[in-house]
Amino acid sequence: MPEQTPEQSRVWAALIMKLAALKITITPSHVEAGPIVTTYYLNLGADIPIAKIMKAEEDLALAVGAPSVLITRLGAQIAIAIPNKTKTLVSYDSCLHHIMSSEFKLPLILGCNTKGDFSSIDLTESPHVLIAGSTGAGKSVLLAAMISGLATAKSKQEMKLMLVDTKQLDLTLFQSLPHVVEVADTVEKVHALFDRLMKIVRQRTEKMKGIARNIHEFNRLSDQPLPYYVVIIDELADVIGEDASQRLAGLEPVASFPSVSKRLQALIQISRASGVHVICATQRPSVRIITGDIKANLTTRIALRLPSGNDSRTILNEYGAEQLLGKGDMLVESPTLDQITRFHGPYVSMDHIANVLVNCDEIRRSYESMGNKKEGN
Repeated sequence: MPEQTPEQSRVWAALIMKLAALKITITPSHVEAGPIVTTYYLNLGADIPIAKIMKAEEDLALAVGAPSVLITRLGAQIAIAIPNKTKTLVSYDSCLHHIMSSEFKLPLILGCNTKGDFSSIDLTESPHVLIAGSTGAGKSVLLAAMISGLATAKSKQEMKLMLVDTKQLDLTLFQSLPHVVEVADTVEKVHALFDRLMKIVRQRTEKMKGIARNIHEFNRLSDQPLPYYVVIIDELADVIGEDASQRLAGLEPVASFPSVSKRLQALIQISRASGVHVICATQRPSVRIITGDIKANLTTRIALRLPSGNDSRTILNEYGAEQLLGKGDMLVESPTLDQITRFHGPYVSMDHIANVLVNCDEIRRSYESMGNKKEGN
């Protein structure tokens, strides 16, 4: 193996001793150090079933003196991610620089991977997103990073934002963005928003019929390109719960509409080609809220720290999110990723948010200017 730090050598020794005590034979491979965790890669003995080491998380965490470890299989190797004693904040400015230099149509900030490489996904390729995380896991900060990044990367002519925040806490911070065309802070307004969205989708489908298969193809052919719509729903469980309560009580006009769950499912099934994308966030990822039909259409799923392995399975179909560290530590499943991948989200301060609210157009133009200078050179 390459030269290691004293701390890495100590951890390797502790891992090998504990695994030997558990009668698990390994061959150490290599180490990857990142800003939040250091990952130790190893090869299992041919006679050792993978399930045996996957169940050893608590034993290994105790052996290395860590609050938790996360064991995953990566190709033919086993990876054991152990939290660093000293962690480095992931820079929002660096994440912003990454998406501004990408060719993505709707770049969505993720942060950096366990190696420290900055990463993002294209919302047009991962059309609808589900984010789940318990209190303190970093869900609100991640949403702030995504909104700030989108608003900086795209002008209000290129992208419109619709925000749903019935708690009137986090997303309402962004209501003065020039991109925001609607903020729904009551269930009644949520239903009105769904009405408008379905109308937009149907109008666009009719306009594209016989000309293009999706908004990207249509915009390439049109002198009047259509903007993307990004709908962000915070605390989906609360929205669905409040809708159900008003429906049960027979309160109008809510009782006369289909349920929020059914309307959300209908929208996400048909809206991708029309350039309408949905990001849903919730603290409570129960199967009662995240039904199979909704989950099947929210193809990109982000699990921040969750209370239990069952919650992790609800989102990702596998355990792991219950072992995350919180504060933006996440596991991401997406059609654009080869496998479930761990990322660390950036820290977004109120100063960052204030700067985006006031100066998003100026920030974008400065990046565009830098890009033009590079092309000129």
